[in-house]
Amino acid sequence: MTGSTAVHRALECLQAEQDAVADRGDAFETFKRRVQEVPAESPIGGHRQRPTGSTPTAMATPVQSQRSTPSGERCITVRAAFEETVRPHSIADRADDESLVETIAAELTEDIAVALTTETGWTPALKTAVLEEVTTRQREVELLEETLRSERATLEGAIEDIDDILGWLRSTTAGSLLQCDFETLRAKHEQLEAYRERLDALTTERQAQFTESTNRYGRGGTRHRTLIPAIYSDLDVQYPVLSSATRLYGICSDCQRTVRTHLTRRV
Repeated sequence: MTGSTAVHRALECLQAEQDAVADRGDAFETFKRRVQEVPAESPIGGHRQRPTGSTPTAMATPVQSQRSTPSGERCITVRAAFEETVRPHSIADRADDESLVETIAAELTEDIAVALTTETGWTPALKTAVLEEVTTRQREVELLEETLRSERATLEGAIEDIDDILGWLRSTTAGSLLQCDFETLRAKHEQLEAYRERLDALTTERQAQFTESTNRYGRGGTRHRTLIPAIYSDLDVQYPVLSSATRLYGICSDCQRTVRTHLTRRV
């Protein structure tokens, strides 16, 4: 188990994820600012559209005689702003093609996607709805950033434990056990037992994290058990902390049995 372990390599994957989430947050902030700059127009006179399942009453606008109206053009402006800011980060990890409307629906709800696509009017109600959804996405980004910071603390703590144990193992294997007296062997045996307990506690704490929930780029809770493999998908193991801790636990167990064999010969 020389060199970098899975948990060491996981830190690089986590940093990449944190950078991507930060960029997503910046994209929503830029989109929000651009939406705020687009003036909304209250519908005046005329007959209102009959609300449909895809068009909320609050977003209904007068029937337009032409598709391209000044207010409708503002919908185009908002769609363009979304495409330039949020969409690249929304589809970055998708293998299949996704239309702009589908991305808007995924990020801002289907109702908003329909309202922006029909270009029937950039009303105060529609503008408010867009800004409210953006605020919700920003809260989700903040929650994910907090979760990733917690994950980093877990990784750094695990790395500290693993480096400590690996360092001791390398130093203790430098000499022959045949040259150790009974007290030295007993001290090694106790140290290895302490390391096994430390690794067992690390594994237990890590498994407990998998029952916790967070949000990942959307609505609803996502358990750590789903989030973790997504973060570390480029590694050869899905759960680097558990993988490294379990492997090192086995090495400590093997070493402890070897030391115990030498102890019994001293009796």
